[in-house]
Amino acid sequence: MPVRQSQSCDGLPFDAVPTAPSCIAAGQISVRDLQAGTSIVATEGTLQLSFRDHSLAWLGNAVPLRSITLHEGEQFVTPQRGVVSISAASPGSVAFVVQTSRAENVARRVVNQAVHRLAALVNAKRRRIA
Repeated sequence: MPVRQSQSCDGLPFDAVPTAPSCIAAGQISVRDLQAGTSIVATEGTLQLSFRDHSLAWLGNAVPLRSITLHEGEQFVTPQRGVVSISAASPGSVAFVVQTSRAENVARRVVNQAVHRLAALVNAKRRRIA
């Protein structure tokens, strides 16, 4: 099966549109490295999620894959950090949304605020010099 980088339904890279739905066609797989507490919501079609227990990752392929089927409108919250393979369980394309955990959003917000404050400080210093 071909593996592709996830894109939003508009064709933009997923990272450029944080909460936009991602679309994949039948026969394609989207692979995501997700933090614990991340939600995957099936917005169109039926999804097949596959992952291994992250705590046993050092065993490689000896650990069996765990598979979950998400029907349209259902949500799955990742219990731990790990790589999740998302594919279409129904014929045709499917769409889904990945929502990061609240803790990750808070950390990202703090970093963004620090960057903006630093940029404002640099601009103020630059104006004083000029």
